[in-house]
Amino acid sequence: MKKLIWLSRVAVIVLISLLLISLAGCLQDTFSRSEKQGTEQEQHLNPEQEYQNAVEERRRREAELREELGAFFVPLPPVDRADNPAVKAKGIYVTGHTVANSRRFAELMQLVDETELNAMVIDVKNDSGLMTYRSEIEIVKEVNGNKGVVIEDIDAVLSELKARDIYPIARVVVFRDPHLPEVKPAWAIQKRDGGGQWRDPKNFAWVNPYDKNVWDYNIAIAKEAALKGFREIQFDYVRFPENARRVDREAEFPGSNGRSKAEAIAGFLAYAREQLADYNVHIAADVFGVVATSKGDAEGIGQSWEKISSLVDYICPMIYPSHYGPGYFGIAVPDANPAGTVKYALTDSLKRNAPLQRPAIIRPWLQSFTATWVKGHIVYGPVQVRAQIEAALALGIDEFLIWNAGSRYSRDSYLTADEAQIQEAAQAAARLALGHDALGRTKQTALSDYLTALQKKKWYDAFLWQSRDFAQSEADYQAWADGWTSSLASYAVTAEQGTTFTVDLTLKSAVAVQKLSGEKFTVSMENGVWKVEPPLALLKALTVQESSNTNSSDDSL
Repeated sequence: MKKLIWLSRVAVIVLISLLLISLAGCLQDTFSRSEKQGTEQEQHLNPEQEYQNAVEERRRREAELREELGAFFVPLPPVDRADNPAVKAKGIYVTGHTVANSRRFAELMQLVDETELNAMVIDVKNDSGLMTYRSEIEIVKEVNGNKGVVIEDIDAVLSELKARDIYPIARVVVFRDPHLPEVKPAWAIQKRDGGGQWRDPKNFAWVNPYDKNVWDYNIAIAKEAALKGFREIQFDYVRFPENARRVDREAEFPGSNGRSKAEAIAGFLAYAREQLADYNVHIAADVFGVVATSKGDAEGIGQSWEKISSLVDYICPMIYPSHYGPGYFGIAVPDANPAGTVKYALTDSLKRNAPLQRPAIIRPWLQSFTATWVKGHIVYGPVQVRAQIEAALALGIDEFLIWNAGSRYSRDSYLTADEAQIQEAAQAAARLALGHDALGRTKQTALSDYLTALQKKKWYDAFLWQSRDFAQSEADYQAWADGWTSSLASYAVTAEQGTTFTVDLTLKSAVAVQKLSGEKFTVSMENGVWKVEPPLALLKALTVQESSNTNSSDDSL
């Protein structure tokens, strides 16, 4: 009897447990459906709700930025900002005073309307360190940066440019700022002897490129320019003063903390890119023309081509022929040979871009002024300006900016938009038909350049022409090349099929000769130039350990 009662109780307990489990499942299913429905509702917010959410998020982030940046704060752009597609810019430099002169500015807009030109680089913060239009940024007001305002209504100016489909670029002069050190002396480059601000031979003080206040000041101006409607920010004088040896003897840079000059400039541009990410603008940087050719000159002013080109959308080498000394590029007077000087300068620029993973577009500054101070100079008119444009185009560079300090330009320097389009298409078709890269090389030439570099143990040339699929930094490649124990004695191309070449190789070391037969090389276009992907067997053979005859090469190659 007790056993039956016990069994009955167990049955009741089991039944109740099953009911509870079933109920829990129902509740879980209900909660899951509710959660799913809530998620679906979030995913299918109507446009008005989405817009309101975005506005609230903008307000929240603005409050954070205001707290973080203080006097450097600039509002975020509106939620419904316009698109800003990239433009192949062909532009002219325009001073603030020229913009303020309604007649002259109208003439320049007409020039752009009637020619291949489509852009204007307009001073926002000029060479005097002053704003050309009235800024509403608190820090600009504090330092009296508006004292030189000449453009009364920048909004009207940008509205007119937009109506004419003229691409507006804001020029912001960064570290050569004669105004800011006078009101913020602590932000300036200092004398080594503790005697106050360092000054250049023209008696100008420079702001300190290591000072984050200086970074935030110029980036705030760039943000405001973007809000006004400028579609691109061009940072000029993103460098240290020239005559580096003299500067380094006389000056000190507070806050450097062991960083190189190149690291300071790259740091500024990386920070600018981060801060401007919300503002939907393209970023450009001007560099000395010789930076592409001479690394020594670059180090002194902190302009590393590789670092800068990897951080901006456009790199703008100032390759004015008058700025190259006698004999540069083997030309007696570079100023007297505009086409040849531009060709050599841009060839070096293309080479410096070639090994980079994501390089900037090269958009050169060209000369539209007569350099009377240069011995042997020539007069620069429409013929000389045109010669520079066409020298660039022959290398596949179809963007350019024209510099004249007084913003005076000749209509005869430029084609119409239709004429330019026809010319550019013809050039591109000719290169394609001949199989040429931007440097005028064929696939066969590219392979020869690479193998010759290995033969002559010119590691930098090998690095330049080797495909970036073997991703290494220049320093790592040099270190690897320093470990070569063999050299390429000879080679013979035995077959060619499309972009693949079959090559027989002979390598020599101090103790042995090694033959590699039927090795496959692939040639492909990267950054506008033909690059070579070598077989791994060759790379291993170059660094084989002679003592043990075992491979010690870095397989990452």
